[in-house]
Amino acid sequence: MASLGWLLLTIASYLWLPMFQTIWRFNALVIVMCWIWAALWSFVAVMTYLSSRAYGQSFVTLVIAVTLGAIIWTTDWKTVYIDSQFWLHREEFATLVAENESGRPLTVPWWLEYLSIDGQVRQQGPILYLPVFEDSWRAETGSGIAHLPDLPTSETTVQTAAGDIGSPVRDLGNGWWWVE
Repeated sequence: MASLGWLLLTIASYLWLPMFQTIWRFNALVIVMCWIWAALWSFVAVMTYLSSRAYGQSFVTLVIAVTLGAIIWTTDWKTVYIDSQFWLHREEFATLVAENESGRPLTVPWWLEYLSIDGQVRQQGPILYLPVFEDSWRAETGSGIAHLPDLPTSETTVQTAAGDIGSPVRDLGNGWWWVE
């Protein structure tokens, strides 16, 4: 049960962004419940080994649980999710750029609804922008993925939300940048 708890916690942490977009009021509850499950069952496993005087197994279980907890707690899951989605779908990203450059209407793939908050790609002149996060209350802040036709400079900006202008902060490859 402890292993299942750590697996569910890892999956829920990885899927934090799509969960936020879908069940934004309850995604923190899902994460907290997974933490409780993993920690509780790890504690039960350690105590079970201690009660049967299997001190070595108890220590190993405790070290594994603490290590998994530290790894899951310190991992930047947003970056892992964005990078993995970009890596998995790099051909589709290249297709979006080709369609934009040729002037054809953009064909938005089905999986984009799990990355972009509205499942759409916004065109800002020659820039393509996928809004990944936007403050849901007043749209004051936002962040996402943008394709910039040229290398960004300190003056390069992208409108990330109705009330926010962002700058490219991390290169994803092939002209795509993470914008905050």
